[in-house]
Amino acid sequence: MATGLEDEELPDTALFWRWVGKATRPVIGWVLTGIGVILIIVGYLGVSREALVAKQLPYLVSGGILGIAFVGFGAVLLGTEDIRRDSGRLDRLERMVSELHALLLAHADGSPILADRAAAGNGRASDEAVAATATGNVRVLALPEGQSFHRADCVMIEGKPQARPVSAKVVQERGLKPCKLCEPTPAGA
Repeated sequence: MATGLEDEELPDTALFWRWVGKATRPVIGWVLTGIGVILIIVGYLGVSREALVAKQLPYLVSGGILGIAFVGFGAVLLGTEDIRRDSGRLDRLERMVSELHALLLAHADGSPILADRAAAGNGRASDEAVAATATGNVRVLALPEGQSFHRADCVMIEGKPQARPVSAKVVQERGLKPCKLCEPTPAGA
């Protein structure tokens, strides 16, 4: 009598075969490429020994064309495995950058920075920014000589009392760019 418990203890066969494919694909690619190179050399040597074109054609077809096909298929196997490996690395890098971005937008205690921090009365923003946040018309802040605008809770302007609220019109007039860290949206946009 077999129970369902025995099936749960067995490893996933699809995962195993995926691993076998990943492990053998480069080896098969190199073997096929090597066989193709050998076939091309045999074809060349056969063609070079024959003076008549009619006797050279079998070597050209069997050695040259078949050799090129083997080299091409081997290169495809090698290239796709390399692309898959790079794709996995890029996915990991994107996740790490996303985590770093979230970490940069967090307080020292680990809590995320809230958009209504100015409304909470932390004293860093002006009364105008607090009023704008309380009414739902969130304004952005900019430094007098700055080239970018920020949300009221951005760590880039934290502790800078010279940061002032600016309207969407002022953002356009001064040609201010959004902060790449807090990614603000000006009011009225």
